[in-house]
Amino acid sequence: MNYHVNSIGSALPRIVEAIYDSVADVGRWQSTLESICRLAVGRLAMLAVVDTSSNSARFSICCGDPALLEPLQRDYASEVPFFKALPKMDIDMPFTVDSVYALQGPDARQNWIESRIVREWVEPNRLDDFFWVALMKQPARTGTMMVVTDKDRPQISARDLNLISTLAPHVRRAVTIGDLFEAERRKADIFRSIIESLDHPVLIVADDMQIIFANPAAEALLTENTSVSTVRGQLAFAYANANTAIGRAVQLGTRNEFALGPSGINIPLVRSMAPAVAHVMPLARRDISARMSQRAAAAIFIAAAGAAPVPALEAIAALFGLTAAEKRVAGHVFAGRTRREIAAASGVSDGTIKSQLATIFDKTATGDQRELQLLMRELTPPLRSA
Repeated sequence: MNYHVNSIGSALPRIVEAIYDSVADVGRWQSTLESICRLAVGRLAMLAVVDTSSNSARFSICCGDPALLEPLQRDYASEVPFFKALPKMDIDMPFTVDSVYALQGPDARQNWIESRIVREWVEPNRLDDFFWVALMKQPARTGTMMVVTDKDRPQISARDLNLISTLAPHVRRAVTIGDLFEAERRKADIFRSIIESLDHPVLIVADDMQIIFANPAAEALLTENTSVSTVRGQLAFAYANANTAIGRAVQLGTRNEFALGPSGINIPLVRSMAPAVAHVMPLARRDISARMSQRAAAAIFIAAAGAAPVPALEAIAALFGLTAAEKRVAGHVFAGRTRREIAAASGVSDGTIKSQLATIFDKTATGDQRELQLLMRELTPPLRSA
């Protein structure tokens, strides 16, 4: 199956809209995943959130030929060895079979080729490769999306990987927010009822941050008047960087939710070792906004301090708008590497790294690598045991 850049360009915004529609109406995930599978020229696709303590699915949806899916789920699911690579996978980055081999070591390819699932399911069905994305890596749960391709599809290219990585933050946001109220969703069929029943604070705001609705947990949080408050009806956050990042995400989601990308996910509300974090979900184009208010621009979900460990790189990027290259450099700084070591690891000149660091220092209001490293440690809560 062939596809063209123009058709992809027109399909992407529609798919992003469908992703966010699926948060409010879980029944839409089936058609949304099918759209993603078609865009990726895949044969079948799976999206799941797994509770790691009980090894059970909190949320699972799949699409494709039942003749392919049923034996996979019934006979072979426990034999897929690739899940051991999940802890090493970067969030939002699509991996192929070959890149997973690289994560698992020299014997991974041969072990996979000789496995029963390959002999009895992969090869007879002419399956070939996959796009696999880590969406959630928390102590209590993991979330992934996989699109499986076959031998009739052209080899996966860099452009294909970029396409999936563009969609990944939107899927991650929808899955993350959906996971916050999945249990309550089963007991209510109206968005407001779900929000009111949540233990998590949730606020519906207009594009100017005027509060339209706050659930009981959010009302209690506002009463405390510490990290979150209201000023003449407008939502405000004590941490200036969080206030700026959340306001920017609300406005950007109102104007062009496709451009929102990874912004507005896991925004720390204070500078501490275990901050509460906020997730911003755009509502302006959702049917939900009509039920709540025509002015509803976004829902802001707040997870309790320490409830969702925040990777330092994600937090820094969300707060300070780092580019992908700047985020990688920040990661090297976090690991304690010198400028020369960063240049060697990145395959670029020392001058390029010097320039990128200067931009990072400017965006984060830090003066040198030591200050940047300290900031990243402050924004990274310690991981908790599962």
